[in-house]
Amino acid sequence: MSRAQSLPASVSLLPLPRPLMTGEVLDAANRLFRAGLLRCMPYSALAVLVLELPSLNDIFLGGGKGGLGSAGRYLIFALSLLFGVALLGVVTLRLSEVSRGMKPRFRTELWTVFRRWPSAVIATLGALGFPVLLYVVASLFNPFLPNILVFAMGLPLIWPTALFAVALPAFWCDGLGPFAAIAQAMRISRRRSWRMVGAILASACLVMVFYVLAAIIVGLMSPLLGRADLYLIATIRSMMSLVVGAFGVPFVVAMLIVAYEDLKLRELERRGAAA
Repeated sequence: MSRAQSLPASVSLLPLPRPLMTGEVLDAANRLFRAGLLRCMPYSALAVLVLELPSLNDIFLGGGKGGLGSAGRYLIFALSLLFGVALLGVVTLRLSEVSRGMKPRFRTELWTVFRRWPSAVIATLGALGFPVLLYVVASLFNPFLPNILVFAMGLPLIWPTALFAVALPAFWCDGLGPFAAIAQAMRISRRRSWRMVGAILASACLVMVFYVLAAIIVGLMSPLLGRADLYLIATIRSMMSLVVGAFGVPFVVAMLIVAYEDLKLRELERRGAAA
C-alpha cells in the first residue's frame, strides 16, 4: 500500500512522496475530499447557487422577455461569473491548506481572493473555459438539445480541458499569475494529457453518480407532485443541482490539486533525468 493511500485524513497529503498512478491520484483526491468536505461544503453549495442564478432568472422572471430584461440578464450572468470565480477560489485555497495539514483561515482566504479577483477570472476561464462553454451552450438550447447530443458535444472538449484544467490550482496554490498559470498547466500536461483525461473521465463518472441519484429522487417525486407547475419542478431540480454541486465541486477541485502536484513532480523528475 502506498504512502498516499495509508495516510490518515488528519495528516497532510502533500507534497507527494512520489509520482502516482491514475488510480492513486483519485484515491488521494478522495482522501482530501473527505478531509475538507465539511469545511468546503458551504462555499461550494453557494458557488453552485450563484452559477444557477441566470437559469433561475429565466425561469422565474422570464429572462429577456420580462422581469429584469435583457440588460438585467447580462448583468446577472456577469455577477454570477464573478462571484462563482471567487467562491471557487475559496474552495481551492481551503482544500490546498487542508492537503498540507494547515488550519484554514477564512480572513486570509477572503483577502487573497479579493486581491487576486480580476486575475482569477482570466485564470479560471483559461482552466475551465471549455466545460463552461459546453454548460452555456447546453443551458441556452435545453430542452431542445437531447442529453445524448450534449454528451457527444462534450467528448471532443475533454482533451483541451485536460491540458488547461490544472491552471486553477497553479494560480491559487502556487500564486502564479493568470497567464503564467495557464502556461504552467500546458507545459506539465502536454506530455501526460492521457493521465489527465483518465482522471477527468473518472471524476466525471463519480459526479454523475450523484447526478443520477438526484434524478432518481426527482423521478420518484414527480408522481407525488401530480400536475405541479413548472416553477415547482424547476425549483426541485435546482435544489438537486445544489446538492450535487455541494459534493461534486470539492471533489473535482481536490482531484485537480492532487493531479497538479503529481504532474509537477513528474516534470521535475523528467528535467532531472534530462540534465
